[in-house]
Amino acid sequence: MSVVLGIDTASPVVGAAVIGPGHEREWDQRVIRGADAVLIPAIAALLDEVGAIDLVAVSVGPGAFTGLRVGVATALGFAVSRGLKVVCVSSLEARALLVKAPVVLSLLDARKGRVYAQCFDTQASKVTALGTAQDVEISQVMPKPGFVAVGEGAVVYAEAITLAGGVVAPCPARSAALAVAKLGLERMADAVEPQEVALTYLRDADAKKSGAKRLVHAKG
Repeated sequence: MSVVLGIDTASPVVGAAVIGPGHEREWDQRVIRGADAVLIPAIAALLDEVGAIDLVAVSVGPGAFTGLRVGVATALGFAVSRGLKVVCVSSLEARALLVKAPVVLSLLDARKGRVYAQCFDTQASKVTALGTAQDVEISQVMPKPGFVAVGEGAVVYAEAITLAGGVVAPCPARSAALAVAKLGLERMADAVEPQEVALTYLRDADAKKSGAKRLVHAKG
């Protein structure tokens, strides 16, 4: 079994995790600014415990653009320095994996009264997307009553979710880094070279500037 480093910085709670034979370790911290200042030392500490890694997995969006760039640049730095490939993971899918339910509404706060949202069925061993990722107002994305909401956006819009017949997951805003690492392990066949990694960003104005461009300049 391979050892995978997972990184998630799509929300203010940034995180990293390592999984492999006999290893399942994770770290997270709520960070307002300067995520790289705490993320890189935390990853270094995780790697000191497990030694070599075989793959890097990172959430590439949607989410806060500045945070995503920090996470992806960090992932590329570790990948390039160790000659590893990278698995790109949806930040919404990774959060959906935090709970098991037939309809999971994964939410990230997109500011300006909007959310990044996508619904999933997480009951089976494989996650099934029930729609595409959207940048919408919370009222436009509510499923039928009985759904479970998870992610930073579920915290922000907890009242609206409850009124719509949904349930907010017990730990809706925790880091999804461990889920990112697990998805990376499952999807090793989809790994790409560092220069092929690209962000997924739903805001048109920002996407035109940077979201569709490949991040070929890695830190570290």
